[in-house]
Amino acid sequence: MDRKSLSPAANQGLRQIVYEKLREAIAGGVLPPGSKLSEIELAEQMAVSRTPVREAIRQLAQTGLVTLSPRKGAFVTLPTLKDASDLYELRIALETLAVKNLSLDPPVEELRRFRSVFASMTDATPVAEYVEEDRQFHAALCQSGTNRFLTLMLKNISDLINLCRSFSVERSPITAFTSGHLAIIDALLAGDGEGAAEETEKHIILSKEALLAYLNNRARRSSPSQ
Repeated sequence: MDRKSLSPAANQGLRQIVYEKLREAIAGGVLPPGSKLSEIELAEQMAVSRTPVREAIRQLAQTGLVTLSPRKGAFVTLPTLKDASDLYELRIALETLAVKNLSLDPPVEELRRFRSVFASMTDATPVAEYVEEDRQFHAALCQSGTNRFLTLMLKNISDLINLCRSFSVERSPITAFTSGHLAIIDALLAGDGEGAAEETEKHIILSKEALLAYLNNRARRSSPSQ
């Protein structure tokens, strides 16, 4: 076999590794929304050439996590009010269906673990700690369902939701969100699919309102004074 035929696969693998590292850094808040992505700096930090970084940034732009601005460069996407509202409307529709399916065969031990975690949190709990558990909790709800197409759709928007997640708790106490989690868990453990769906919708609406308030306030601060 011609050794040269293996080169594209190696290059593709490196690009994918760089892509996954950047995707996780964005979803985890290491590279917050609005951050400019410098190919040179990122390449140096990851000890790779600029080519896989450039390709990974283009791939991230296709998912919506990165915005490419002509003559300005690449930036971690800061959702507009409309985009955030639309995203969370879709999230409500998908996650309420997911928990209804999940209520038919709930993962009892996993739900009990999450219940213990959220019940122990207070308003003094670090936001980063809550956000990470929140991310894992909603991922578990979506991955445990029986509809693989629903799971795939939720996975496709999960990075965009994670991009917004930390901002969705900016203007409310942590316990306002953990109480929602507890209500969802209790309904699931009771096999109450409709109740779990209702609690999920209320929980996501609270997150949506907090996110829109954050984005609206940021837009006012950044707009030129009249």
